[in-house]
Amino acid sequence: MQQHWQKQGYLFLASQNISLFGTMVTGYAITWYISLATNSGLWLALATVSTLRPQILISLVGGAWADRYSRKWLIMGADGGIALLTLGLALLWAAGIREMWLLLVFAGLRSVGQGIQQPAVSSAYPQLVPEAELTRINGLNQTFMALTTLLSPVLGGLILANFNLYWAFMIDIVTAVIELLCMTKIKLQAVVAASDEQNEATLAAGLKYLFNNTVLRRLFTINAAAYLLMTPATILSLLLIQRKFGASVTNLTLQEILWASGSIISGLLVAKHKQFKNNPRVFALAVGGFAIAMILMGEMPNLVLYLLTMFLAGWSAPFMMTAQAVIIQTTAAPDFMGRTFAAYQMGSNLMLLIGSLLLGPLADVVPLALIFASCGALLLATAVWYFQTDK
Repeated sequence: MQQHWQKQGYLFLASQNISLFGTMVTGYAITWYISLATNSGLWLALATVSTLRPQILISLVGGAWADRYSRKWLIMGADGGIALLTLGLALLWAAGIREMWLLLVFAGLRSVGQGIQQPAVSSAYPQLVPEAELTRINGLNQTFMALTTLLSPVLGGLILANFNLYWAFMIDIVTAVIELLCMTKIKLQAVVAASDEQNEATLAAGLKYLFNNTVLRRLFTINAAAYLLMTPATILSLLLIQRKFGASVTNLTLQEILWASGSIISGLLVAKHKQFKNNPRVFALAVGGFAIAMILMGEMPNLVLYLLTMFLAGWSAPFMMTAQAVIIQTTAAPDFMGRTFAAYQMGSNLMLLIGSLLLGPLADVVPLALIFASCGALLLATAVWYFQTDK
């Protein structure tokens, strides 16, 4: 680890969050456009499938590449490709070609790029940041992500209410260019395998390594269950607030603002810690807190109380995401880091996809409050199980 890591580490952190901001502005604008135009759980499920399925198919390949090739150039190539796709869609939109299916195709193509980029980004942090500072840097990352979550829906909502999607696409392109310029200043050394056998960058070798590691196997088990059971809060909350409190951009924006506010405050608290004493228990408690908030969401009689539950769920997220990221970054071997994060990404997206396919159409025939309460109760039981396994 280089002696003066701060400049490289913080520049990398800033570049990825700048890019994320543009991506999220575009993502919110597209999702809300589809949601407000259709008011359909099926269409939201289709949008989710388009976003997640390509990542699931490509992520392990992306992880293997992150363990074999330059992570810097993988990040830059993927983000540059996504920017070109965004420019193409912006030009179509400006020309008046605004079919709904184009948004689904676009989401799918962007998903391929993200499936390549994300394992390389996640596995690059331990190369740039000392182990003792990983909790702090991941906490700051969660804070910046929460701030992005606070600002991007506001901007996305303003664009959707006053202009059209073309301007959301242009913001994504500009932020991608800034990220690429920052990345030219980042120095990432090639990963050196511990042995020739470990250097075999195959999908099978990565999965075998994951399942032979007790800590990672247990983490991935609860992570898969959690992402499946969190689907109502992450996907169907758009429908819940529309059906209970009114279909408006203002309500959707307020929901994201309260979630982000909780995440920003707790993210700053996480960043104050150099290290958690017990990352698995922090993760379990955060999942349990999220579960309780989700149970309450469907039962809130008015908008103010509902937004309070979103604040509580947002509060839990930085503890959850930081703890699991540090567990992976401090447990996985450097030459298996990319494939480990790719497997995590694939499992998370697969569970979200399954949850969306099951619960999206179900939300059109079953009360949303029942779906939220049932999944929340199961998620709470899962958190209790994981907490007990750490004893």
